[in-house]
Amino acid sequence: MTKTMNYSIIIPHKNTPDLLQRCLNSIPRREDVQIIVIDDNSDTNKVDFENFPGLNDPYVEVVFGKNENGRKGAGYARNLGLERANGKWIVFADADDYFTDCFNNVLDTYKNDEENEVVYFKVTSDTNRHLHQNNVLNKIQQNTTKYNKIQNILITGHICPIGKFIKNDFIKKHNISFPEILCNEDTMFNVKVNYISDKKKIDDSVIYFITSNPQSLTHTTTLESSLCRFNVVADVVTYLDKNKVKIPGLYHGLFHYWLLVFAKNKKLGIKLLPKARKGFTIPSIVKGMSQNYPKLRRYWLWNQFFKTADKL
Repeated sequence: MTKTMNYSIIIPHKNTPDLLQRCLNSIPRREDVQIIVIDDNSDTNKVDFENFPGLNDPYVEVVFGKNENGRKGAGYARNLGLERANGKWIVFADADDYFTDCFNNVLDTYKNDEENEVVYFKVTSDTNRHLHQNNVLNKIQQNTTKYNKIQNILITGHICPIGKFIKNDFIKKHNISFPEILCNEDTMFNVKVNYISDKKKIDDSVIYFITSNPQSLTHTTTLESSLCRFNVVADVVTYLDKNKVKIPGLYHGLFHYWLLVFAKNKKLGIKLLPKARKGFTIPSIVKGMSQNYPKLRRYWLWNQFFKTADKL
């Protein structure tokens, strides 16, 4: 019979074994903590699989994605973790990040919590990546208006899986999983968690350290990644529209990612115009173009956009 844990920590990994070991070292070994590492088809030239981090650690379960019918990506890796998780709380981490010294005390604080479905924590980083996430939580803490407005701020502003505890039963009850796509697989998962849950808490403890990785998809802008991000935001807009939630910032994001696709492939951009039209407002066009393109390129895009829009 499988022992029920208080926590299941899920860590997807690809090609960064030294950083993964650092992440594992930051997690306290406790009888009530299940640690699950899912390797996403790492390169044998970069990873020594016989000495894989956590492989001989009794507190760590290592899952190799190459044994899972060729599925790839952080979304599938997190889903594999969710399938194996038996903790009351789900905690996500990225292999190149790590937990802070107060993490163990926080685990003690919430191990018997029966009131909340999601607990949000503050984070820090080696750049400024933590500022937006913390600012979202600060805005909510300072906001005295009705709950729906606070909820809407969360929906668009706290869309990464790290820095929070999520009840496993809540995830299963609402059948929430990660899309198995190239990038931004965590966006819809977190939007659904933030939108559906009505039992939330913010804790000021800083439990997590985000590190910068120039090789990650976060820093990559290709046609494929831009198209993936566009489709993710379009799906989020559709999901929230169905639930009668209107958030102007999302529509600017929709236009921004459409613009990246259009700049790299005009024909594909034109094909996506009907799906992208909700993102077209004059302020979003001006802001999006001015932030991402030099002057001559901006004028050309502006001209091409309005020529195309007139045909709709």
